[in-house]
Amino acid sequence: VKDVEQSEEWFKEGMKLEAIDPLNLSAICVATVKKVLADGYLMIGIDGSEAVDGSDWFCYHSMSPSIFPVGFCEINNIELTPPKGYMKLPFKWFDYLREMGSVAAPVNLFNKEVPNHGFRIGMKLEAVDLMEPRLVCVATVTRIVHRLLRIHFDGWEDEYDQWVDCESPDLYPVGWCQLTGYQLQPPASQSNRDTPLSAPKQKKKTQPYKGQKKKSLLRMKEDTADVDEFTFTQGTSDQESNGSGSYYIKQEP
Repeated sequence: VKDVEQSEEWFKEGMKLEAIDPLNLSAICVATVKKVLADGYLMIGIDGSEAVDGSDWFCYHSMSPSIFPVGFCEINNIELTPPKGYMKLPFKWFDYLREMGSVAAPVNLFNKEVPNHGFRIGMKLEAVDLMEPRLVCVATVTRIVHRLLRIHFDGWEDEYDQWVDCESPDLYPVGWCQLTGYQLQPPASQSNRDTPLSAPKQKKKTQPYKGQKKKSLLRMKEDTADVDEFTFTQGTSDQESNGSGSYYIKQEP
């Protein structure tokens, strides 16, 4: 990871952001910075599902392509998973920040670098199923949002899709398994999806982790901020582009 300078304007406990849930990689969720660590690392919690003891926090680096500023999903037409039990739907960040007495993490702290990766929608590849990492599967790129790829496992329902960075070491070109002698999991059919778990050499899927299963709730708040200062910038972002575009919120005084 890149070295970062944790200056005065840095992530602080209680700041809100959007993050890929590492236990449900098809979901980008409302999240909170729970603890700021050294060398740019952060402990993140998914809002609405936190354990009181913090046992379900997870660690992302501040330059991780798996965390995003408030408003990223709305601007890029991605479904944002709201906190469990939050009743004011559709979810609106402005209202939520005001209700929680929280502030959004500054946009300039996030990784905005977008390499010219060359991926296109519809391209085939071989990809690790990160929920069962021993499996390398036939997959398709179904969505591109700057450096973020949505990977669909051929023959499986969309709920098993995974958001993956374009530079992830868990993506391989077609033919990688054959070249290395590793077992490639073929596209699933209805018959092998229904095969008993004891059957060999078939891709097995357990029920996806849905998050939001914790018994208690811990919300960390900061002093109430004037959330009306946040304004969205839309219209210039190409959701399927490799370019950086204007897909972040601008914070204007």
